[in-house]
Amino acid sequence: MQITRAEQANIKQYNLEQLRLRDKRDEDYRKVVEKRNFEQIIADRVERNRRLDLDKGRNIDIEC
Repeated sequence: MQITRAEQANIKQYNLEQLRLRDKRDEDYRKVVEKRNFEQIIADRVERNRRLDLDKGRNIDIEC
């Protein structure tokens, strides 16, 4: 079976587009995972600070 140059170009273009889509999907997934991990770190720190009662420095006396 002979494949013409036009068909080869179409196949190559299709493969490149699939590669771009896969890379974009992977990048979007990575961003979601990083955001979720960051939010989990913040939640853990807030929980620890509340547990250890480390939020005492929020109310300061301005007249000092």
